[in-house]
Amino acid sequence: MNNDNGNNANGVRNQNHEIPRHLLQHVPRPREVRFMLTDRQLELMYVVWAATRGRVHQQVYRPELPIPPYPLPPVWPDDVWAMVILWVAREHWMFKLEMSELEYILGLRVRAR
Repeated sequence: MNNDNGNNANGVRNQNHEIPRHLLQHVPRPREVRFMLTDRQLELMYVVWAATRGRVHQQVYRPELPIPPYPLPPVWPDDVWAMVILWVAREHWMFKLEMSELEYILGLRVRAR
């Protein structure tokens, strides 16, 4: 016995069993999606990055000095927070690519053909 009266899982009547149009639309590929930070946010990212490099430099070259405490992280709205995560992931990926290219150029790695 069928008690759903022609309703789908959301309770919406769909007697022809059609797929809703919004589910058939093209899903953007990752390279088609652009994430933008404002100039101010991007400036803050580079300032924080410079401070990070200073901390790492001190840990490696001046370990006898006390490490300064971490500053409080910026408070971002959720959409900006997501873009910051993606920006950091992209920069990390770019750094890995640059280091691989450096290894090839210096002859430290042989490129597979």
